[in-house]
Amino acid sequence: MAIILPVDLSFPLPSAATSLIFSFSCSIFQSNRRIPVKSIPVSLSNSNFTFPFPGPKFDFREKGRSGRSRITPYCAENSDKEKSRIVKEKSVSVILLAGGKGKRMGASMPKQYLPLLGQPIALYSLYTFSRLIQVKEIIVVCDPSYKDIFEGTKGKLCVEVKFTLPGKERQDSVYSGLQAVDSSSELVCIHDSARPLVSTGDIEKVLKDGWLNGAAVLGVPVKATIKEANSQSFVVRTLDRKKLWEMQTPQVIKPDLLNKGFELVNRGGLEVTDDVSIVEHLKHPVYITEGSYTNIKVTTPDDLLLAERIMSLSTGDG
Repeated sequence: MAIILPVDLSFPLPSAATSLIFSFSCSIFQSNRRIPVKSIPVSLSNSNFTFPFPGPKFDFREKGRSGRSRITPYCAENSDKEKSRIVKEKSVSVILLAGGKGKRMGASMPKQYLPLLGQPIALYSLYTFSRLIQVKEIIVVCDPSYKDIFEGTKGKLCVEVKFTLPGKERQDSVYSGLQAVDSSSELVCIHDSARPLVSTGDIEKVLKDGWLNGAAVLGVPVKATIKEANSQSFVVRTLDRKKLWEMQTPQVIKPDLLNKGFELVNRGGLEVTDDVSIVEHLKHPVYITEGSYTNIKVTTPDDLLLAERIMSLSTGDG
């Protein structure tokens, strides 16, 4: 069986031998057995692997030889994965935000319910979270008129699905979902349902970092040059790109910390644009877990086309 891996080579590999863990996803990979994949020769200078799809973990071991590296992928065994797992089984409550209006899409329905390769966008991340052993429940925050889209999946899921109403602002919707979180949950994982391509590997990484640090968020280093401008659109200064990250979801926070943050935010009438900002008001450190550039938020028609292309590549239809 031939396997074609879409890769983006963009970060430098160390010259010394090392072991790196990456995630790769494709719907054809359902086995935990070792999968033979031909070695990939790469240059040591300016080389990077990006596998933008959810799926089993692969271990890439570098073998330096004559200025080149040969990366040999193989599927990690379940036993190794179990040993490395920090977050307990059935200890995570997921708040899936699906109450947005999606006005920028210009469609007749909210963007998260538009079809993506024949399935509503919001269901992709619902299914991804439901397959994680750490997840005990998914709280869907949505308008009641779209509740049936999620209720139709209940027979296919191994986790409990709850519903709450959205609020006026994002933080109000998160707070609504938080009220339904099981009291025994050890982590709250908040995700935008308009991000259908989030990978299992990235979710597990941010869950672990959230458990270790109290709060963590997926993010990617900013690629573009960012300039600060004044009210007249003149450049004030150029920001240091090395210090800038674009935030994504999931954003993972321990329940007691999130509740304390909401007490402060609600008491002060503060507005926040993302979930970990609530914790930032407590002066609690938030860890950034590096995610994937393919974890896009489908906001415009162009985003929808890009998501379709990424998914087509993952199934080998591109």
